[in-house]
Amino acid sequence: MPSRRPPRPLLLLALACSLGLLGCSGPSSTRAPSALPSAFPNHSADQIRTRLQQPSDTLQRYAAEARVSVRTPSENRSFNAQIRQEKADSLFMRFSLFGFEGGRMLLTPDSVFFYDSRKQTLRVGPVAKAQQILPAPVASDEVFDNMLGLASPDGPTDWTVTADSTRYYLSDPEEHRRWTVDPRHWRVVRFTRTDGNGTILEKRRFSNFHTTQGLTLPRRVIFERPQENLRAQIDYKQIQLNPSRLSFTLGVPPNVPRRPLR
Repeated sequence: MPSRRPPRPLLLLALACSLGLLGCSGPSSTRAPSALPSAFPNHSADQIRTRLQQPSDTLQRYAAEARVSVRTPSENRSFNAQIRQEKADSLFMRFSLFGFEGGRMLLTPDSVFFYDSRKQTLRVGPVAKAQQILPAPVASDEVFDNMLGLASPDGPTDWTVTADSTRYYLSDPEEHRRWTVDPRHWRVVRFTRTDGNGTILEKRRFSNFHTTQGLTLPRRVIFERPQENLRAQIDYKQIQLNPSRLSFTLGVPPNVPRRPLR
């Protein structure tokens, strides 16, 4: 009887850097949105950015487990992932399907290494190359916060702030980037990037917020690149914040052939 095949290397890599963070290790609870802050809807862009960033100042690393669903032009697939990451450093992931390991991935600030456990092959490439096939940002200064659902608008941009009855919306001068912020728990719930014609190039969504070790994080993170029909959804099961030690060893056997990333 043939065994069920694990995910393909490209599919594994395509979801790898999309992964984020849930929160279920140690004391945790679902957090209902609190009341709107008294200054709403009159916060400035700088005040909004400060409130988004403050709670996570001490977060430097995490370990997590997640269920991931990925859609590409050729197939849909779901599988499990073990994740470890250090801020501004490395991201490690191990993928499995039906109890079989499919591969392990290491993302460093400048390179991507993917070990195909089934084919006993190590694929290597630059981060810039990997970004072409990933639905999420993979640059080292972005991936950590996006994986955690802690992304926020950058400082130098002259953001325009608008509001409705419950949320803030920050847009850049060209209106190509738009952030949706829920001030009840000071988290970004949606980000979109468009081209000059208004076509959506990228979407990020953060939802099902949960409190872990005093920090509010999303249970679900979704990254999309609609024009390429790429989508990754991450539903988190467990998380440990700031563990004392993390290993980023790929554990590749000796003499495994190296191949370019594709």
